[in-house]
Amino acid sequence: MYLKPAKTMAVLSAAVFISAAAYTSASACTGVYVGKDVSEDGSVMLARTEDMSSSCSKRFIVHSAADHKPGEYYTDAYGLKVEYPSHTYRYTAVPCSGKKGIGDTPYGEAGFNECGVAATSTITAYPNEAALKADPFTENGLYELSVNDIILSFASTAREGIEIIADIIDEHGSGEGNIIMIADKDEAWYMEILSGHQYAAIKLPDDKAAVIPNAYMLETIDLDSPDTIASDGLVSLARDNGFLKEENGKINIRDTYSVPVFGVDADPADVYEANLIRVWGGRRLLGGGVSADPHKGDYSLLFTPNKKISVKDVMDVTRYRYEDTEYNTNLDENQFTRMIGSSRQEECHILQIRPNLSVQTSCIEWLCYGNSEFAPFIPYYAAALTETPPICAIDSPDYSEYSMYWTMRSLSTLCSLDRELFGNAVKEFYSKYEDALIEHIKQADNAMTTSADKTAFANKECALLSYDAFNKSREIYKQLIKFLAEYEGRNEFKDNVKDFVFKPELSVEIDRNAAYVTTLPTVITID
Repeated sequence: MYLKPAKTMAVLSAAVFISAAAYTSASACTGVYVGKDVSEDGSVMLARTEDMSSSCSKRFIVHSAADHKPGEYYTDAYGLKVEYPSHTYRYTAVPCSGKKGIGDTPYGEAGFNECGVAATSTITAYPNEAALKADPFTENGLYELSVNDIILSFASTAREGIEIIADIIDEHGSGEGNIIMIADKDEAWYMEILSGHQYAAIKLPDDKAAVIPNAYMLETIDLDSPDTIASDGLVSLARDNGFLKEENGKINIRDTYSVPVFGVDADPADVYEANLIRVWGGRRLLGGGVSADPHKGDYSLLFTPNKKISVKDVMDVTRYRYEDTEYNTNLDENQFTRMIGSSRQEECHILQIRPNLSVQTSCIEWLCYGNSEFAPFIPYYAAALTETPPICAIDSPDYSEYSMYWTMRSLSTLCSLDRELFGNAVKEFYSKYEDALIEHIKQADNAMTTSADKTAFANKECALLSYDAFNKSREIYKQLIKFLAEYEGRNEFKDNVKDFVFKPELSVEIDRNAAYVTTLPTVITID
């Protein structure tokens, strides 16, 4: 997100590099994969926290399908130019607010298209010096800015999405190191973009799960397998330039192309330690059988969980700060340890494809605006959506009381000031609210399945659930502001002060048979 180090290329001037570095962080984004055989309900799940800035407004929008004539091109702010296919698909996206110089909808990041293809792009990763010297990043290549838009508008299957990205890198190169995950009802794929023109992708097994930090995680793979897609020069580039690392006669991709992934006895703020602690923490919640010591254990890409994983488990991973361990990042002594549940989350998402349902019904995009510690995941029938409500789509880089992102982010900002006094009460409320939403979507499935107009149903459900969550956050925020004002006055005289107690309604309050009026100062009615 926002010009991370991977977005700065060797060919750029020092002045540009310095400018970009002002916006960077070496430990952004955590990914999760759950195969259908190890999930609670047979779903495949791709999830990610988009970590970069605690004040970057995100939107939830739908791009329409379109027909294209020969010679029409997709272009982006970095100079990438890719010819459109004759038809591009409708898809959802969570872009940043429009920024001058990087397009109107930069960093779409995650979504579904109308074919039921899910994609999350990207987890930034870092090649080593030898790899970059042999195959530098390209100035007008593929960047995170555009990856998701290309995949979801071009691809009708997960495999096709990987092949499209591979073809683009072959022709144009990449401007950064990245990790991408794509899934459909049949397959899930994992891809690492390793240098300017080298990449490797594998079909993910159904009986495994993964927690992915900002690091390449592929080790040895079968390059002859039909379930592997890799660049032609993956091995020869490394061999010819003297940095190939092999294991049992096969290339070890992580050892060959990556900077060191995990540190040993590293400072808690160190990037290697930041990778290790997140893999350990995520596996801890997902039944990865880790030890009490993060530094002891095997951390390959894939693991077999010792329990079935639910969508709520994945939600909890995104907000995990190791509270039940000695590494609890809410304690002063651990304040610089890299948590998964960072306040720098711009949004978090879980892309869930459920079995035995139509494409329009099966694809649920669970979206959390801002950081998930103090905000809920809201479910959307993303493959069926053609529009989202104004509060989700508003383009407001500065604070706006009518923005879903800013409403959620404002409440989170207050909650992080004192978790014990009032923050944890909000966190507990939203955990129960998510439980209610999980039950709600099960009931909504019945109505969605029998609906004669699934698009209309999905659009209205999106609006109703968005406004319900929006209004709850506004109400909690108002009550919390009043509490803080009273607390400040009483605290001056050391009066006894009780914990924050608020009273928003917990139920999911929607009526699909009636117009829905929000509690905004300006009344908005959804027909």
